[in-house]
Amino acid sequence: MNYKRLLVAGAALWSFSFCANPISPAEASPYVPENIFRWVQSSARTNYFFNKQQICYETDAEGNVDTNLLVVPVLKTFDDVMINDVVAKRRWNGKSLAGFDDFVGVSEYLVINLAEKKVSVQEIDYLDSTWTAIEVVKTDVEVSLEELSEKSLDARFYDRIIDYALRNQLVLAERTRGDLDEALKAQLAEAQEAYREAHKPDRPEDNE
Repeated sequence: MNYKRLLVAGAALWSFSFCANPISPAEASPYVPENIFRWVQSSARTNYFFNKQQICYETDAEGNVDTNLLVVPVLKTFDDVMINDVVAKRRWNGKSLAGFDDFVGVSEYLVINLAEKKVSVQEIDYLDSTWTAIEVVKTDVEVSLEELSEKSLDARFYDRIIDYALRNQLVLAERTRGDLDEALKAQLAEAQEAYREAHKPDRPEDNE
């Protein structure tokens, strides 16, 4: 796995506050730095972000880069109703509640297979208000993008992540630690330009 664990470890250095945010996230959500995370959407219960500083391509043990596989940490912060629901379910199932009096959301570590149109959720970290992991859960959950409803919040979330990756392929390539030759970089540059011409960004900053 290519991703780094900075999403949680680095987040402990950030100030934590509750504020009125112009992007209208769920009420009383923790402050999330916009220079690190890209907000995608908010439901009544959950705010959805992905880490734009860490999204990259997957590499194998030999350092070969697979541009069909996106590695991306995502962050979901919850409102009080969602937090209470998670805690209540843990209590009902007899799971530990240690640290959950300060529970604010989760980080998830995803691998998105562009060719197969699948999302693999490889790890879920339950976070407290200092962005420290209360509990870490390894998973083998796999989601087919083609089976999600167009109205699904997850479908929109994954679509926006993929859109960001396709319009910033060179940025992802430079960030990926692996063997990426000049010929492949040229192909990525061409594909990136073609995608940008065919798809207008929702926000100008989507094109980095």
